[in-house]
Amino acid sequence: MMRTGCMAQPQTTENSIMTNAYHVCAATPAGTVNHICRCSRGRYGPMLPAMALVAVFMSFAGYAENNTERGRSVFERYKDTVVTVRAVIGTSFGDSEREMEQEGNATLLDADGLAVLALSAIDPMQLASVYRSATDGMTTRIISLRVILADGSEKPAEVVLRDKDLDIAFIRLTETPATPLPYVPLDTIGRPQVLDEVVCIMQYGQIARRAHAAFIDRIEMIVERPRLFYAMGEHRDRQLVCSPVFTLDGEFVGVGVMRLLSGSTDNEPGDMLVVVVPAEQLQTLLEQVPPRE
Repeated sequence: MMRTGCMAQPQTTENSIMTNAYHVCAATPAGTVNHICRCSRGRYGPMLPAMALVAVFMSFAGYAENNTERGRSVFERYKDTVVTVRAVIGTSFGDSEREMEQEGNATLLDADGLAVLALSAIDPMQLASVYRSATDGMTTRIISLRVILADGSEKPAEVVLRDKDLDIAFIRLTETPATPLPYVPLDTIGRPQVLDEVVCIMQYGQIARRAHAAFIDRIEMIVERPRLFYAMGEHRDRQLVCSPVFTLDGEFVGVGVMRLLSGSTDNEPGDMLVVVVPAEQLQTLLEQVPPRE
């Protein structure tokens, strides 16, 4: 008599191989062609896909949690190095002058009060001249420049170096601070690659009680010529301008600025890009900053 059908319990033998919810069973007598059949009593077969999904989910969750902790550590370490700069700017045309006030973030680079920010944050002509919308005879000047420190105190400052091509300005407190200020060291520079995650730190205005904030995002683009710069998504433009960027290990990547298409006559969205000027280029510019008198 020939007996066919599945074994009572799935086994792995020379003639029986588990394949998830299925196994290969040997029919008797010997020499009968093996067949594949559904095993209603398979203990682990149906669970394997679910177990694999759980393992993958736990792996991604652990990765995200780890990066969150690393990002939070960078934020706590450097948030007080991000300060607010308040500028009163006078715009003159002919015999009339109009004053306007605007604020932007700056990043402290030494304990003496030297900081870096986007030049366009304190000089409206930086944008107007590139778009050729500046009227002949129009000039601007900084009437006052003050830095709002982490303790809420306001200290006068002055511009010590400008680079219009990079949209970078270096400012410094006019008086030496009574106590050393927290700052971002330039001896730990980060060089992220495309799709690497980075941390951006910023400070909001008075409406948010000047609270510091941060986000983690990815480098979307790297342009190497004629000068290296990094770029993130356009959805981060507003937060990125004037803000410092770090790797998840706390290395300084650079500062967000505005990059404009020179000679453009129309204010088109494609003519402007918010980018990160690398820390190496800031180092080079620092060599031109005059010492405190």
